[in-house]
Amino acid sequence: MMPVKKLNRLPGVFGDLFYDQWPDVFPKRSTTPAINVIETDKKFKIEIAAPGMTKDDFKVELNGDNQLIVCLDKEVEHDEKGKECCGEEDCTKDEKHHYLRREFTYTSFRQIFNLPESVDRDNIKAKMTHGVLHIRLPKREGSEHKNEMKQIAIE
Repeated sequence: MMPVKKLNRLPGVFGDLFYDQWPDVFPKRSTTPAINVIETDKKFKIEIAAPGMTKDDFKVELNGDNQLIVCLDKEVEHDEKGKECCGEEDCTKDEKHHYLRREFTYTSFRQIFNLPESVDRDNIKAKMTHGVLHIRLPKREGSEHKNEMKQIAIE
């Protein structure tokens, strides 16, 4: 079972401009989580480390080409409103002086795994615990299966 491709950041002009020329101003941030792929006699296991993420941030699907697709999309916004006078010399208490700061981050990740024919598509389970997404892919014994799109619920 091999990962197919990773989509992590914008290529080309934006990546070169914002990441390479001013590394101290815009530090490189990797949104690629660590992934473990484990095989036992009865199953495959995929572990994806994603601290700070929840099960609602992930989408896990199985497509008709027998590929497992794991997507992560998370946007975090932080607002800081209504701070009072700054205490500067030119600021009087009569002035209404409020600060507004809004920061946001967006994390996106997509990983595709080509699954072997031995995976039991009907019994794939996913569970999020302590910042790690665990995907259990049991092996099937012989019987035919249909290759159709399927959404995997995360517990």
